[in-house]
Amino acid sequence: MRGRVLALLLAGLPIGTVSAQVMVPTMDPFAGSDEGDSVRPITSYPLGQSELMARNMAAALRLEQKQRDLCWELGCVVFVNDSKTYMVTGFYVQTAAADGTSSWSRNQFGAPLLAKRATVRFKTGPQSACDLPARFVLRAPHGKESISYDTRISLCTSPHQNSLIRIRAAIPEVEVGS
Repeated sequence: MRGRVLALLLAGLPIGTVSAQVMVPTMDPFAGSDEGDSVRPITSYPLGQSELMARNMAAALRLEQKQRDLCWELGCVVFVNDSKTYMVTGFYVQTAAADGTSSWSRNQFGAPLLAKRATVRFKTGPQSACDLPARFVLRAPHGKESISYDTRISLCTSPHQNSLIRIRAAIPEVEVGS
């Protein structure tokens, strides 16, 4: 069987013509033939800058160790956005001013907390910050609809104790399909 297929393949080629592709060896992964693949490899770092990447990774490990130590020393609050699509655009804490009036703080998140993501904040407040009103503002990613939730949160320093806050926008969804 194999002999017949090989004979048929050889019979289809004119004698004396050999089609060969010659490629010059190179170390560049982005080099390719003109008629070759146009798909380039995906790398996680710029080529030729491996030392810079190693330095950045070492710095990230040192920062992670500092964060872990400060969480052990002060206590941390971990915010987890469990919403499927909504992002948390604001986190506000109600504080008392010197004249006795209460007002909402500025936004405690520098950037929106995307869906299915988490962030960490240190607990650095005094004993008066152990039970504060808090507000979370959520926004749909492709619209202007926003939702706000009011709750209470503990931000007082509590060594060896971390808090977990799950934020979930449970909006009814309808999926039509077969």
